[in-house]
Amino acid sequence: KLLATDVSTRILEKATKGVYDKDRIEPISLPLRNRYLIRRREGAKERYEVGPALRDLIIFRYLNLMQDWPIKGPLDFIFCRNVMIYFDKPTQERLINRFYQLLGPGGVLFTGHSESLTGIKHAFKYVQPTIYMKS
Repeated sequence: KLLATDVSTRILEKATKGVYDKDRIEPISLPLRNRYLIRRREGAKERYEVGPALRDLIIFRYLNLMQDWPIKGPLDFIFCRNVMIYFDKPTQERLINRFYQLLGPGGVLFTGHSESLTGIKHAFKYVQPTIYMKS
């Protein structure tokens, strides 16, 4: 299962619908498109809807990183990309350590390219830029 979260209810609603214009899905290879997307015509527009094989794997939920989390671990991966840049260092440190507690052994945290754990006290093992592992 994949848990996808956001603080924006508008974005969550769009993601839950899972309908995309043709230009948004062009980078997706044809075999993956055929396997996971359903082609739809809406007038002159060609759109693609996420099919059941993929839809059944994803759960969309509201999550404010600064509030209580209803998530129970352990998780295998956390992707928190381009979010921490909006927080000060003490808040980033609290967030990173919450992620660490939520991940299982060997769990991996992915951050954005503009984010760094430099100057933050944490127990993650550095793997490569933007990738950190829980021992």
